[in-house]
Amino acid sequence: MPDAYMYLLLDAFTIIGPLALSFDKKVAYYKDWKYLFPSLLLVSFFYLLWDVWFTRTGVWEFNFQYLLGLTLFQLPLEEYAFFFVVPFSCVFIYRCLQAYFPKINLPIQVLYYGMLGISVVLTLVFWGKLYTTVTFGLISVSMIVLRFSSLWETLSSYFNHLWLAWAVSMIPMIYVNGKLTGLPVLIYNNAENMFVRIGTIPFEDFFYNFLYILWVVILFEYRKAKVGNTLPN
Repeated sequence: MPDAYMYLLLDAFTIIGPLALSFDKKVAYYKDWKYLFPSLLLVSFFYLLWDVWFTRTGVWEFNFQYLLGLTLFQLPLEEYAFFFVVPFSCVFIYRCLQAYFPKINLPIQVLYYGMLGISVVLTLVFWGKLYTTVTFGLISVSMIVLRFSSLWETLSSYFNHLWLAWAVSMIPMIYVNGKLTGLPVLIYNNAENMFVRIGTIPFEDFFYNFLYILWVVILFEYRKAKVGNTLPN
């Protein structure tokens, strides 16, 4: 197989399982698509803007040895696909956990304040390193905004499965992102990150993914609750 298909194959690997299992009777993920796709597209739009910004400012760059060569706004076609298949697959994990393990009880307050504290500290300590600052800065702001939202009680009820979905998603992520960063398909400018790696994956990538899952799940659940009239007045 030519190297140019590598990223495209990783995109296919990411989505093939969740897509094939979307019609599992217990999860019935396909029934959620009408709520998922608008939420996914909205969050992915902002992530793509973020991606274009970081590509143009040299925070990262793409190795065209592993790409088809088709680009839009300096992003390869495969990158646009990535911003569909990853949230699609992560929310699938989230929905599977809801369906098969409905009674999960994690220490939500500890996890919430732990994430907030880590994010604030890393934002301040690594201020000026764009990838670190923006990722943990946005997590800090997101956590504070959610905590003081009038919908906090409703939103926080999703956190048990959201935290676990993030943890489970790290398993395929280590393989896919390991390939992307190990070949490398995506080359990072280490002056703009902490230069801490899990294998070949930048530490920030795991939290970049957390922020992504956080907002897609929240918007997804918000749309479902709004349609079902289960939001508090």
